[in-house]
Amino acid sequence: MEMSSFASRLEFREGIEQDWPAVQAITARTWGGEDYLNQDLWSAWINDSTGALHVATFNQHVVGFGKVACLGPAEWWLEGLRVHPDVQGKGVARAIMAENMAWFSRHGDGIIRFATCSENEATGHLAREYKFRNTVSYVNVEAPTAQHEYHGFKLLEPQNADLVWNYLRRSPVYRVDHYVESLWKLYYLTRDRLETYLGDSSVDVLGWRQHDQLSGVAVIYNQSPEPALQLDANKLYIGYLDAPDDTTLGAMLGALRGLAEARGYGHATWKMPKGIGAERVVGGSGFEITWPDDEEIRLYERPLNV
Repeated sequence: MEMSSFASRLEFREGIEQDWPAVQAITARTWGGEDYLNQDLWSAWINDSTGALHVATFNQHVVGFGKVACLGPAEWWLEGLRVHPDVQGKGVARAIMAENMAWFSRHGDGIIRFATCSENEATGHLAREYKFRNTVSYVNVEAPTAQHEYHGFKLLEPQNADLVWNYLRRSPVYRVDHYVESLWKLYYLTRDRLETYLGDSSVDVLGWRQHDQLSGVAVIYNQSPEPALQLDANKLYIGYLDAPDDTTLGAMLGALRGLAEARGYGHATWKMPKGIGAERVVGGSGFEITWPDDEEIRLYERPLNV
């Protein structure tokens, strides 16, 4: 993959605390100034010894950066790819991707993933260049809280791990969407991760009871899973939702609106996976897609050895 003459003159090093003013100058011009990357998160990235934070410099000036993070055994994540607006279109993003993937080839194992907006055509093109595959896509849906009955949900505990895992292994939804969304990251829902969630006070794993059996699963957040980032205090965040049919999904969505109201939130929000048939249910349950038409988050993945 040929680099531009500008990109070929870039130098790379690890990120440091002193980079923050230059990083902030980039994030201030990203996403209309609404970039989630703050100084606390930058510090957390620097202190993460399991991955790598690569900073691209030109004449000793920071022009971009990107991070490789380890989410779990054989599970890696690319995040934070940013390029200074003044040098966009000069191959900087491609050079950062090359640096990240070279590091992953030396130090990683298993699968590496990342998510990007469908409107970001440049990153989508990089994904194809590096043989990433789009496995699932998501849209954001939200609903105001409402007075719905929610006692069909039961808070599940560590001793329920076998029950939940057996449900998921048979679930058509889980066959399409294996991921729990958390602040724009998508975590593969393994048996080990399920057990972690069941014992984590910041997360509630809820079981939907129907005919005296487990008939659905929801994962919601009680607090931010990232200490450096804050959740919107007015929203109940749904990280994963699994129902066996449209009727049950509609009942669960209504119950989550009721639970959100009982807990003092104003809205419930969910990154809804496309391709599971949920689109035909969410509207009738009071949820609406909040993004423009055809805009979605696309999850890409690639094994170490392609």
